[in-house]
Amino acid sequence: MGKRNFKPVDANASLGSITFIRPSKLAEEGKSGVILEGTFVESLPNAFDKEKLDYKFSDESGGIIIINGAGNLNYKMKLVNAGDFVQISYNGKKEITKGKMKGIQAHNFEVLRDEEEE
Repeated sequence: MGKRNFKPVDANASLGSITFIRPSKLAEEGKSGVILEGTFVESLPNAFDKEKLDYKFSDESGGIIIINGAGNLNYKMKLVNAGDFVQISYNGKKEITKGKMKGIQAHNFEVLRDEEEE
């Protein structure tokens, strides 16, 4: 085995970055459109509310992106497997039209999975 070359891990290290995306912040800033293109890594409990899930992705530059879960995103992510390359768009808030949450404004996401052409 060759000699190892350890370097300090600090703010100047080029190991990629971690970005956190909060739907509430997107809504507050009026942002919409594609917010992520990357490989789904895993879902994990939210650090502040164990009842909620967050979603971890890696982008093509080696960075990590974590998106806080929201009802619509949670529903769509059930169909995404670890290793899938996805594009996620945030489309603002939309009123729920039926069920027990009828009349509530909810975050609206679109999740597209990259699939091989046949």
